[in-house]
Amino acid sequence: MSKTRTEKIASYEEQIAKLQDQRRKELLKHQQEERKAKENRYKRRHKLLEDALPETISMTDEQYKSFISKAIANDHVRRIIVNIVGQSAKPADQKQENATAADEESTS
Repeated sequence: MSKTRTEKIASYEEQIAKLQDQRRKELLKHQQEERKAKENRYKRRHKLLEDALPETISMTDEQYKSFISKAIANDHVRRIIVNIVGQSAKPADQKQENATAADEESTS
């Protein structure tokens, strides 16, 4: 027996509702995965900072915020960051040239 147009439309609407629900669930799952990855990145990077500067462990949140603000406001630090980030996007041969140039700059 053939479906009427009304039945077909109802069937399509049901399929659409199911797909929208699947989409919503996948978006939520994706957001949770991104949040977890971000939290893990924060933890790893914070551990690296504490390992390099154990003095930061005893700082209050306000002191830590002040330290970070002052550290990143430094032009030298910003140039280092730009150089490091820029190197990660370049081929290996150019990385070596840039490292050599950076070493020469720092010794000048």
